[in-house]
Amino acid sequence: MIRPRTARVRRPPGTPLSLPENATVVVVGGGPAGSFFAIRLLRKTRQAGRAVKVIILEKKREVCFYTPLPFSSWEGCNYCAGGVSPRLVDGLRREKIFLPEEVIESRSTEVVIHGDWKSILLAVPEGREMLSVFRGSRPRQRAGRYVNFDTFLLHLAADEGAQVITAEVDDVRYSPEGKPLIDYRETMGDVAYCGNGEPDSGCAKPGVTPDTTPGITLDTAPGTAPSASQGNGTIEADFAVFAGGVNRRPGMDMRDDPLLTALQKMIPRLRPPKVRKAVIAEMRDSQARVRLVEGEMHFVQYGSRDLRIEMASVMPKKDWITVVLLGKSVDRAQPTASLDLVERFLELPNIRRLVPRKAELVARCCCNPNMTVGAARNPFGERVALTGDLAVARLYKDGLYSAFTTSSALADCVLDEGIDETSLAKHYGPVVRRLHADNRYGRVIFWLSHWVLAHPASSRVLYRAVITERMTTPQHRRRLAPVLWQVASGDEVYRRALAGMLHPASLWLILTGGLLLTLRDIVTETLFGLDWTGVPRYGTGVPVEQVEETRNALFAVQGVEPPPRAPQMESMFTVRIRAGKKAILKQLGAFGDPDREYLKPRFVRIHRVTGEPNQVGTVIRYSIPMLRLSFSVGLESVVPDRYLLYRIVEGMGEGGILAFLLDELRPGVSLLTIYVGFDFPRGRGLGRIGWAMGRRLFPEFAHDVVWNHSLCQIRHLAEVEEG
Repeated sequence: MIRPRTARVRRPPGTPLSLPENATVVVVGGGPAGSFFAIRLLRKTRQAGRAVKVIILEKKREVCFYTPLPFSSWEGCNYCAGGVSPRLVDGLRREKIFLPEEVIESRSTEVVIHGDWKSILLAVPEGREMLSVFRGSRPRQRAGRYVNFDTFLLHLAADEGAQVITAEVDDVRYSPEGKPLIDYRETMGDVAYCGNGEPDSGCAKPGVTPDTTPGITLDTAPGTAPSASQGNGTIEADFAVFAGGVNRRPGMDMRDDPLLTALQKMIPRLRPPKVRKAVIAEMRDSQARVRLVEGEMHFVQYGSRDLRIEMASVMPKKDWITVVLLGKSVDRAQPTASLDLVERFLELPNIRRLVPRKAELVARCCCNPNMTVGAARNPFGERVALTGDLAVARLYKDGLYSAFTTSSALADCVLDEGIDETSLAKHYGPVVRRLHADNRYGRVIFWLSHWVLAHPASSRVLYRAVITERMTTPQHRRRLAPVLWQVASGDEVYRRALAGMLHPASLWLILTGGLLLTLRDIVTETLFGLDWTGVPRYGTGVPVEQVEETRNALFAVQGVEPPPRAPQMESMFTVRIRAGKKAILKQLGAFGDPDREYLKPRFVRIHRVTGEPNQVGTVIRYSIPMLRLSFSVGLESVVPDRYLLYRIVEGMGEGGILAFLLDELRPGVSLLTIYVGFDFPRGRGLGRIGWAMGRRLFPEFAHDVVWNHSLCQIRHLAEVEEG
C-alpha cells in the first residue's frame, strides 16, 4: 500500500504546506478522538468540493452484529466512565451528530455533590443535558453490549467515507519525501466474528436479527467501508493523526510505548502528557435495585484516613453502576488491588447512604487505566499531530469533550491552514495550550473543594449556605448552586468557575448564610437535645419557588382559594425516601405516639390527645411546660397516599396548617414534604403590641432545625421498614 515515491517539493520559507487534493490522511486510533477528527474533516472537505481519503487504523478486534460488515462494534473496553457532558451534547448537536436512544444508558436529572456533612443535590438546569454511555462492549453480561458510543461514532465516520482497517500500528517514520510512513499489522483476518467469539457467516447474535433489532443502522454506502483484511503493510500518508489515547495497554508506562518512542524520533521536542492511574469498575446488582438511583450523577472528592480518594464518581446506567476512583491510594496500589479499593470505597458511610439498601453490588468488570492530567509538549510536527488524550484532557472531567475540542480544531487546521509544523503550532497549538492553562485553575478548584467537602465543619457550612440561598433567593439570582454545577458538570471553563467561587458575593453568602446560620443551628440542636449520632444525614431544603406551589396545592385540596399573601410564619422541608408510601405513612402514624423514634425535642412534649394514627379527628398537642405554652393540631383531611392535613385548632397560630405530602418520584422512591403555615394572633390593646413583638422574636428557625433532624430520622426508619 506504499504509494510511488515522488521528489520532495521544496516550498519557500514561511509558506504553509496545504493538504493536497485527494490526499491520504491516516488516523491511528478509532476511538472518539479519531472518529471526531475523521467526521469533521470528511464533512468539511465535501462542503468545500474537495476530496480526501481517510484511513482509520484501530487495533481492537471488532465483531459483526447487525450486518456482515468487517467491523461493527467494539470487542473490548476503552477504559472510560462514559460521561457525556452538557458541553459535549451541545457540540454534537452543532455537528449534527445525534446519539441514538440505544446508545444512551441514562439521562441525569440531578447532580449530587457529596460532603462529609450532607450531600448537595443540584437539579440539571433546564435546557442542559448530561448523559452516560458505555464506551465499548464490556461488561460482557450487559444486554445489547454491542451497541455503544464508540461503535456509533466509528460507523458514522465510515458513513462519511472513512476506510476502517482493524490493525495495530507498530512503527511510524518519515519517508525520504518527508511523508509519514505508518507500519501496521492486521489484528483480525477475513472471518467476521459474532459476540461469542466464534466465526459466523451471518454474524447473527442469538435472539437478534438485523430487521427486528432496534439500534444503530450500520449499513454504509458501497465503497465507504472496505474490508478490514488488508494484510500487514505500510501506508504513506500526506498527514497522520495519532488518536490512540494513553491506554494502548491499560495503565501502560508512557515511556515504554514503542509508538510514542517512534513519534519522539519524528518530533524530537514531543513529550507525552502526564498521566495518573485510575480505577474503573462496572457493577451490577442481580435484583436491579440500582434503578432506585437512576437519573442521579454522584461526585465524591474525599475518602477516609485509610482510603485516600481525591476524585470519584458514581454513575448509574440502568441496571449498572460505574464507579471511578482517583487518589493517592489508587496511585500507590497494584492493579491486583483495584477491586479491593472499590469495595472499600463502597463501605464509606456516604456511599452506603447512596447505594440502595440490600443491593449486593458485584463488579463484573474492573480496570486500572491511565488518565491524562497534563498536556503533551509540542504534540505536532511536519505532517503529523497528536489529538485527544494523547495531546491534552480537562483535569478529572470531560475527557470526551476534550477529545471533541482538540480533534475538531485539528481538522479545521489541517484543511484551512496547513499541515506543516508552523501552521499546526500557530492554529492547533493554542487549543491545546488553552486547555492546559485552564487545568491550572482546575487544580485550585479541586484542592479547595476537596478541603471543604472532606471535613464535617466546612462541608456543613457550605451545605447550609447553598440551602439558605435556595430557600430564600429566586433561581435566577442564585450564585452558589450555579458555581457548583459548573464544577461538577464541566459546563464551564475552570477559570470562570474559580472566579465564581472566590467572588466576594459568594464568600459573603458562605459567611452569612453558611457559617453564622450553622453556628445558630448547632446551638439550637444542643438546646433541644438533637443528636445526629447514628442518624444518616440527608438534604431537606426546598427551593423558594416550590413553597408557593405547595401552598396553592394545599388550599386546592381544601376546596378554597389560596390567600393573596403568604402566612406570617411559613416553612417547608422535604426528604427523598427509598421506600413506598405505606412504609412512610406508618412512620407518620407514629406522630404523637409516646414510643415514636423521631421528633423528640427536649423541653417539648408532643402527644396524641384523641383519635387513631392517620385518622381524621386525631388531635395532637404540643406543650412547653416550663413556659406554660401549648397548642393543638387536629387531622382535618386525609387524601389517601397523598396528603395528611392538620389544622391548628387551639393556641398560637389557630387556623394554620401543618401538612404532610407524599409524592412518588419513581417506583420505589418517594418524596415526603412537611409544610407549616400560620398567622400570629393580632391581639387587642397592649396585647397587640405583645403579639407584634412575639412575632418578631418567634424562633422560626427552631422549628426548621427540629424537623430537619426528624425528617432524616423518618427516612431512615421508613427505609429500614421497607427493607
